[in-house]
Amino acid sequence: MRSGLRAQDQRSAVRIPVKCQARIRTLELGLSYYGDCIDLSVTGMTIRSIFVPRPNEELEVCVMPPRQGGGLAAPLTARVRVVRCHEVEAGSGLYELGLEISEIVR
Repeated sequence: MRSGLRAQDQRSAVRIPVKCQARIRTLELGLSYYGDCIDLSVTGMTIRSIFVPRPNEELEVCVMPPRQGGGLAAPLTARVRVVRCHEVEAGSGLYELGLEISEIVR
């Protein structure tokens, strides 16, 4: 039981809760949608948006950095693959997208 708890702690330590605006761009049509990145890790991110992607769809996501002390940081742009998508609350029209990072573009 202890090793399971340790694995859970390691996973939670890797995920960093954030609240950053994000742009989601479809690679096929180049359409853009917007949402909020709510957590970020080395291998993936979670975004809340009204956009509903296809399973395993590849997208380009641009996450804007949080505003801190007047300094501007560059946005994170990555190619991602949709791992999961579910409605946050029934009838809300807001979806949570679990995205796996396949490449950091810039």
